[in-house]
Amino acid sequence: MTFGPLSREWEPPSPAIAALLKRAVEVMLDEADELLAALDAATFEVNRELLELAPGLGDALRAAARSNVMVWALANLREPGLPVPANLSPENLGFARDVVRHGFDETILSGFRMGQNLAVRTATDVAFRVTHDHQDLHGLLALISQSIFAYVEDTLEGITATMRAERAQLRDAASAARAEAVALILEGAPISERRATQLLGYDVERAHAAAIVWADDAAVDGAIESVTNELARLAGATRPLTLPVGPSTVWVWLSGGASSGVARRLRPIEGIQVALGRAGQGLAGFRRSHQEAVATQRLARRLALRSPLTSYDEVEVLALASANEDQARDFVARTLGPLADAPAEVRATLRTYLRQECSLTRTAQLEFAHRNTVAARLDRARDLLPQPLADRTLEVSLALEVARILVS
Repeated sequence: MTFGPLSREWEPPSPAIAALLKRAVEVMLDEADELLAALDAATFEVNRELLELAPGLGDALRAAARSNVMVWALANLREPGLPVPANLSPENLGFARDVVRHGFDETILSGFRMGQNLAVRTATDVAFRVTHDHQDLHGLLALISQSIFAYVEDTLEGITATMRAERAQLRDAASAARAEAVALILEGAPISERRATQLLGYDVERAHAAAIVWADDAAVDGAIESVTNELARLAGATRPLTLPVGPSTVWVWLSGGASSGVARRLRPIEGIQVALGRAGQGLAGFRRSHQEAVATQRLARRLALRSPLTSYDEVEVLALASANEDQARDFVARTLGPLADAPAEVRATLRTYLRQECSLTRTAQLEFAHRNTVAARLDRARDLLPQPLADRTLEVSLALEVARILVS
């Protein structure tokens, strides 16, 4: 009879081997204090750094170790040599939940591996004491190894599944609480800044800029999270607030509000778009910046803008000047006339000229062009306008701003 160390099923052992295993288990139980003390020492050392951070986990870890030993031992007293089901006792399930609620992951389960190895060594020592027959000893050692390894593997799978379920439950509960608090703020409910900070785990009293990160099509796994993290890093936000609002959309608030220059430095990822509001202070800024990000996203979707990041500063004029795209295009066409279809540099030069209070010198500097070139472009623009520029400076300036977005 042969045994593979990771097989979960095997034929029942012979009566002789079963009797030897039962005797070995009885000896191990008589000396259980020594084994349990060794288990504690080994598992606590492996998890020393974690237990220093959360000393309360020590009792749960100790209880789980004792449960694992006793469940395996008692099962082999009843039916020696048969597979022992996974130990999903209250001790192990409680331990799994405690680990998650303390903020740790499956790393702490390495102590179970240490316990497995110690149990195998202890059982091996006992096996040499209960028989001197080489053939029986070989069969007994194979059975002990098979039984302990399979039992620990199944138990770890069960504990890991429990930890994942517990983590998902906590994440869902936390997301629901955050979503409720965000909804109250955005609706203008009379929630205090202090209470909002408690519910969100995010300091709403500071300045912050809101953003929306999304993908209109299915995004590569992790792509939205990657852009969100990069956005927070570039904005200098150490603890951004994120709220998933769908399978491919995340609302973000960047604490500190340092959003200037992000658009130039953000590393684009195919298919991922970002809409960014302006920085604002406190609950009012939290709400207003998000509203701006929503308006920016709406325009970015309608106008199919090429840039992966669009800020409210870029589309503010269009957002304020038009209720819909058709009206905006009609306004541009009526105001600019043939200039709307002129080369982009002609419109850009006129836009800069009007922004610089009609200063030819400053326009040339900003356009990196010779004064004569700028003057020629301005003359060309004036000729193309349907009405004299001096009569409609404000309307032309606004139309140029809107056109810059519509044709980008």
